[in-house]
Amino acid sequence: MLHIYSGNGKGKTTAGFGLVLRQTGYERRVAVAQFLKDGTSGELRALQALSCVKVRATRMPHGFYFQMQEQEQLETRQGIQELFAWVKDRAKECTCIFLDEVLDAVQLGLLKEEELLHFLQEHRDLEIILTGRNPSQELLDICDYHTEMVEHRHPYQKGIAARKGVEY
Repeated sequence: MLHIYSGNGKGKTTAGFGLVLRQTGYERRVAVAQFLKDGTSGELRALQALSCVKVRATRMPHGFYFQMQEQEQLETRQGIQELFAWVKDRAKECTCIFLDEVLDAVQLGLLKEEELLHFLQEHRDLEIILTGRNPSQELLDICDYHTEMVEHRHPYQKGIAARKGVEY
């Protein structure tokens, strides 16, 4: 089934990793692809120790996409394409695929939504998790689960930076 965790609130990635962890508890093969993240989060460090999980993240410079120089944006776009190609290869051997922040990659035009939709239609036999902001109506129409995270309060609003082990 297709799961979408979206919204501006904290918890999208955490919810996705919860399902990944549940899958690994039954020794199911899982692929985790983090789009627009550098692959240094605590969750990835823990999952890399499990033989049934394959993990990959986008090679990207630090900072938000809109803050990058043109060359950095080009490299990020290329990294997104390479990561999605890796995902397509993993689909043959996995029962669950987690595409973290893929909705943002689509929204930024770094991955074509048509390409993502085609992949999702091709792999209806897998458990697939998408996270990010603002899923299109077409994605919402085909998903089986949709949970929207709503931010009411966050320490970032007070100028408190992301904390290791809590936000990453």
